[in-house]
Amino acid sequence: MTGTFDNAAQSHIIDLPAGRFHYLTWGVERSYLPCALLLHGITSSALSWVRVGPALAQRYRVYALDMRGHGESIKPSSGAYSLRHTADDALAFIQALDLQEPLLMGHSWGGATALVLASGAGSEQPIPAFSHIVLEDPAVDFGHGDPEKRAASYTRDIGRPSAELRVEIAANNPGWTEADIEGKIDALKHVSREAVVNVFAEATPLGSILPLLAQLASTTLLVRADPNLGTTLPEDAWEQARRALPSHSLAVQIDGATHNIHRSQFDAFMQAVNHFLGSDTTTR
Repeated sequence: MTGTFDNAAQSHIIDLPAGRFHYLTWGVERSYLPCALLLHGITSSALSWVRVGPALAQRYRVYALDMRGHGESIKPSSGAYSLRHTADDALAFIQALDLQEPLLMGHSWGGATALVLASGAGSEQPIPAFSHIVLEDPAVDFGHGDPEKRAASYTRDIGRPSAELRVEIAANNPGWTEADIEGKIDALKHVSREAVVNVFAEATPLGSILPLLAQLASTTLLVRADPNLGTTLPEDAWEQARRALPSHSLAVQIDGATHNIHRSQFDAFMQAVNHFLGSDTTTR
């Protein structure tokens, strides 16, 4: 069944057990399509998916959540930023909207959240079923030491003038569109330094979550950025991750991509995703 849809994002608010959350959708009026849930990275928002959302909406009803402390969602105090907290938010969102076996896609912090959610780590609730999982340069290890120092590279742009950020982001990220840049600037206006530091502080006790890959029940696409341009998966972690993936999964490195793969190398990212979604029997 085919039809047209408006590729502009639709904005929504939903009340979940933890509080009020904001999310964007694309193509959700087409109820006959399967659904997809997208989880963004730290200091970003649902606007991170401004190009991916419409592209996926050719075949999915797409939902992109503003994660806690980010975008227009709740801004809790410290002690509420663990990966289990964010995974529970996503789980509550799935339950509230009755999303049946969604495609689950997460980038960086969102990828770590997706991994915790889909593995059921630390949860007392049944693990939801997912049709497929896409983990884009997931933040599998938040490291050790002073969380403020580790968060410094993420917090340095918070509060800076938009005009300065616009020029700098464009210069440093040639693959980003104007919509990508404006979405990032908007996200930086909505996030606080404290929230970012709390994410690092509260994720650290888990250590590396790479072993959780072996607990995934769904076919998974793991996408790594170019190691020469910065990735969350250095060689040892990459090899460990590839070995741990569920059967019929796929591990792909996108050369020329920075950590923000879907923004820096959008076409290559979507090609990898579409290939994966169209071939469940692909082996790694």
